[in-house]
Amino acid sequence: MINTLSDSDETPLPNVANIAELEAPVTDVVDIAEHEADVRNIADFEVPVADLVNISEPEASVVNVVNIIEAETSVTDVVNIIETKTSVADVVNIIETETSVADVVNIIETAPDGTPIIVDLDETVFLRNSTQEYLNTLEPRILGYLLLTLLNVLKPWNWLPGKIKGEVSRDWIRVLIATILFPWTVILWQRRAKQLAQAYANTTLIQALTKNPNLRVILATQGFGLIIRPLCKHLPITFDDVIPCRFWQGGIDRQRGKHFLVTASLGEKEVARAIAVTDSVDDNQLLASVATPCLVIWPEAKYVSAMADIYIPFLYLERAKRPGKKFFLTKVLLDDLVILIVGLSLVNSQPILHAISMFFLILSFWCIYELGYVENDIVAERFEKKPTLSETYQKYKNRISVWQAWLWSVTFAVPGLIILELTKVVSSDKSFATEISALDSVAILTNMALWVGLLVLVRVSYYAYNLVDKQTRIWLYFLLQAYKYFGFLVVTTSNIIGSILFTAQVISRWIPYFIYRMTKSEWSKDLPNQLVRIFLFVFILFAVALGTENISILMNWQTLIIFVLYTYRARHQILKIVNEMHPISQDKLR
Repeated sequence: MINTLSDSDETPLPNVANIAELEAPVTDVVDIAEHEADVRNIADFEVPVADLVNISEPEASVVNVVNIIEAETSVTDVVNIIETKTSVADVVNIIETETSVADVVNIIETAPDGTPIIVDLDETVFLRNSTQEYLNTLEPRILGYLLLTLLNVLKPWNWLPGKIKGEVSRDWIRVLIATILFPWTVILWQRRAKQLAQAYANTTLIQALTKNPNLRVILATQGFGLIIRPLCKHLPITFDDVIPCRFWQGGIDRQRGKHFLVTASLGEKEVARAIAVTDSVDDNQLLASVATPCLVIWPEAKYVSAMADIYIPFLYLERAKRPGKKFFLTKVLLDDLVILIVGLSLVNSQPILHAISMFFLILSFWCIYELGYVENDIVAERFEKKPTLSETYQKYKNRISVWQAWLWSVTFAVPGLIILELTKVVSSDKSFATEISALDSVAILTNMALWVGLLVLVRVSYYAYNLVDKQTRIWLYFLLQAYKYFGFLVVTTSNIIGSILFTAQVISRWIPYFIYRMTKSEWSKDLPNQLVRIFLFVFILFAVALGTENISILMNWQTLIIFVLYTYRARHQILKIVNEMHPISQDKLR
């Protein structure tokens, strides 16, 4: 043990060149204590950290390492773990540094009067993330969600210069742009901050901090003053000082780090005798600078991303029901919508306008149909022994809002039905204003009533489907598929060819499900649905043409378009069947 380094020494050492009487150049202690001293050879003498207390002045991080590690660790380890670029997570890998909740409470309650206690805000005093909660206050929420999504795609924080470029400025840029574009959020935040402070105040920590009124409690956070101060006002504690990041200079403040902000505000000597309480390993430099560092994870704390609970139409389909399969694009738009267009819009006098109306109406339809998918998974989770649920199901199941789904559905239906009515009055010799004035409001309202009635029927049918046994579901499944195509006939019209196409589509969707339920085999998923659809279409078309002696439907341009389109879509399945064809005599050789 090298006692010349103990606290009892009358003469402080200016550097560690005298340790073990080494003739080492003074170069490397910058990494340890921001001093010029060399400790490269100290490891040969296995000097424990307990003896390094006086290596440097209070600003030296090594002085306080004893409080972090509470163990005798060689200087070799100290050199490696106290570098300013080394995170506390690396320290944890070497020695246990995390403090228990009970120990933190005890440390605070037994602290001498006047002790500065530096506490973090997010997931510490406040059991949520203040920045995320502020961004979650953006209204209208759907526009706020779209803005945050756009920012995540563009990543404008990567466009910044110098040291503030990158993830360090991500939250600052998001808050800055969101506040500029949604300025009323500052007003809305005042009321919401009060609600959040009352709901998510860390009562355990706050009670410990307020037990001794002679302690000096300082709130230090990487959050922004614009957000922090309304929260602090409603927390059941009065802080002696609040040290946040500035709103307009947030990128600079975040890059400098919490240690810099706290030291600039309190001074190095005050920081050196302080207790620091935080949950963040990013605060490693601050933890290494205080007398008593407390890295603690509060069990009630939770990080919730902004807009994590927002309802977005079709998000469940994409992220939970059929994750990674682009279900909405491939099945709803490129399959169901295309069938509606070739079965309905092509025979309308205004096919383009009609197709646009079908686009809005199919969005409206699927807002309600999606509720059935969610309900189906919830029922499976509750009643099935081995439910088939995606890995993302738990994350998204609570993001569905029934009333918002209906609101979105009606919102999509309104332009769809207006455009549909517009197809009846559009004429090349009339102005647009004349055509709008000619719209029949009674017809639009009537169609709206019929459409909402269809959606209610779809919802009730899907509800019944989800609650009955799986064998009975076979027949209700056929009905649900029929709604997807024939249901649109409540507000528009088709012809015999369109009806045949719809029939072929419904049956081609139903057959694999029928086989699956009856045989309980997964092989039905490999059935050539595209080929079955075109096969059924041609068969039924010929049956109707022969039965009605109306051969003209076989020579119709709509028939040609449908036949070419869906034969093309079935090309891979057709080629597979053709390639697998062989004389039966070859079966013995297989």
